[in-house]
Amino acid sequence: MNIKEKFLQLTTKTYPHGTESELVSYLPEDHLEDGFGNFYIKVGENPTTMFTCHLDTASAFNQPVNHVFVDNFIKTDGSSILGADDKAGMVVLLNMIESKVSGLYFFFVGEERGCIGSSKLAENWEIFDPKKTITKCVSFDRRGTSSVITEQIYGPCCSIEFATALSRMLNEKNDNFNYRPDPTGIYTDSAQFTGLISECTNISVGYYNEHSVSEKQDITHLEQLCDVVCKIDWESLPAVRVQVAGFGDYY
Repeated sequence: MNIKEKFLQLTTKTYPHGTESELVSYLPEDHLEDGFGNFYIKVGENPTTMFTCHLDTASAFNQPVNHVFVDNFIKTDGSSILGADDKAGMVVLLNMIESKVSGLYFFFVGEERGCIGSSKLAENWEIFDPKKTITKCVSFDRRGTSSVITEQIYGPCCSIEFATALSRMLNEKNDNFNYRPDPTGIYTDSAQFTGLISECTNISVGYYNEHSVSEKQDITHLEQLCDVVCKIDWESLPAVRVQVAGFGDYY
């Protein structure tokens, strides 16, 4: 996959919640719908990792995006947001699927309106994953280039052991990377599953100034990340966090 070309295709306009279906043509042909408006595809027989991104952008209506290129950054002309949040994550997932990386891939709707799609799935998780085979949930929806999020708005979302191991794997595959555990997360789809899945995190994908007309994407970092995540042994990552009470509690 040509990462830059795919990113530019996905950010030709903005997609507010309610218009996500316009992006279905970019999804693999064998994708499914979960009954709550979200789209998903499973790669491999018994994956233990769920990978997520969201389709909607932080905008009120569909609007054309005029790309501007400055060094390794893609920006806009200031008349709209870019939508790298979270089309960057969407590119990561599509590339992983194309590369046949084992996993359960979810493309959520309404994240920018309070994680609408992921919260509905979480409410019915026992039906969707009755055998609890998914032990790790990884969202690709974080600004910057170095975060493996360990805490979101309500508390811990993954263990230090998991975040440290994942950071090490990412950095070992690319000398330019400096990923590390980061407790300053805010709120994205993986937060909905912290009471259901052992390890839930959010990984930096190289965008900055999200939700504003100065939003920009480090396309070089995105290209390198897309390469690295296809080389990681996701199945070998530790899942040690155990849910004992409310959101984020573990021992």
